[in-house]
Amino acid sequence: MHHSSPRFSILDLLIRAAASLGQVVVCAVAMVPGAMTLAQEAPDLRGAVEKGFAALDRGDAAGAIAAADAIVKDHKDEPAAWRSAGDIYLRAGEAKRSLPLFRRYIERYPDREPDLWQYGIALAFAGEYEAGRKLFELHRTVNPNDVENALWHFYCVAKASSPEAASRLILPAPGDRRVPMDLLLKMYRGEADEAAVRKEVDALPAGSGQSEMANFYAELYLAMYHDAMGARTEALKHAAKAATAKEVNYMTDIGRVYDRLLRKAAP
Repeated sequence: MHHSSPRFSILDLLIRAAASLGQVVVCAVAMVPGAMTLAQEAPDLRGAVEKGFAALDRGDAAGAIAAADAIVKDHKDEPAAWRSAGDIYLRAGEAKRSLPLFRRYIERYPDREPDLWQYGIALAFAGEYEAGRKLFELHRTVNPNDVENALWHFYCVAKASSPEAASRLILPAPGDRRVPMDLLLKMYRGEADEAAVRKEVDALPAGSGQSEMANFYAELYLAMYHDAMGARTEALKHAAKAATAKEVNYMTDIGRVYDRLLRKAAP
C-alpha cells in the first residue's frame, strides 16, 4: 500500500529509534515518566522482530510465525510487540492470528486505527469483508490518494454484497502516480480494460525495479478484480503471476498469501 506516514507515541518513536540505531536512547527516555524499563527492554524486542523479518526475507513462513509466537509470549504487554507480531503473522499467511493483535493495539490507541491498512487486509483475508470495507473507508480519511485502498475497498464490498454494489461505491483516489494505479482504478470503474493496464506496464524499461513492481501490482489487482467478479480461473492465473515477484516487501508477501488463499478456497 502507498500510505502516509503513521503517527506514533513518544514511546513508539523511542523504540523505533533504538531499533534503527542499535542502542537505547537513554537521555530521551529518561524524560518520559515510567518509560525507562520499556526502553531498556527494546533491544530484546528489536532482536525478536528482526528475527521475524529475516525469516520473511528468506521466504521462511514457519520461521516467521515462530518468531511472532515468541514476540507475543515474551513481550505480551508491549503495544509495539502486538503491532509487530501482527504484521509478521499477516505476511506469513496467518491473517486470523494477526487480528486479535491489531485489535488490541487499536483498543490501546484508537486514534491510530485509520492508519492501519494492514488490519483491513487481514480482515479481508479472514473473510470479515464488511469490517474490511469500513476500515478502508476510514483509511481514506488519512490517505485519500491511494488507489490500492480503493481497490481493497472494492474487493471487500464485492465480497460482502455484490460487484454492482462495489462499482457504485468505489472510492476516489486522485493523484496516485504509480504505474499502473490510475488505469487499474479506471478498469475497476469500467472505464478501461485489462489490455490498457498491460500496455502501460509493458512500456516501462524491461528489467527495472519499477517494471517489476508495476507488473506485481498489475497482476495482484487484476487477480483481485476477477476474484471479486466471480471469474476464478482468471483470478488464479493473475495471482500466480503476482506470487512470482522477486522483491520481498510487505505487499509482495501479501500477494503470495493471497495466491495461497485463493488456491485453497473452494472452486
